Amino acid sequence: MRKVKTLAIIFTFWILLVILSAAWLVFLIYNNYYLISINLIYLAVLIIACFAFVLSMFFIFQIIVNVRIQIKKAKQKERNIKQILQYDQTIDPPSIYN
Repeated sequence: MRKVKTLAIIFTFWILLVILSAAWLVFLIYNNYYLISINLIYLAVLIIACFAFVLSMFFIFQIIVNVRIQIKKAKQKERNIKQILQYDQTIDPPSIYN
């Protein structure tokens, strides 16, 4: 169960990082709109920043998918252990005479 909590914290961290990156990109575009329209170097930097943002979103999405798969596997293992314990108790119930 501890592993699932750790993965949930990692998932939350990446979501917050995505929100921060999007806010930073909007801030850059909004505050430098006039400068971007005048100077081509700043436009190139903005295009590279947008490309880096898209790539980071893709890789963060891949990490999120992997975390979800790991959480699902951990929950499935817990479910399997509970089912095995219930099965063992059904076959060989505890005796009241011991």
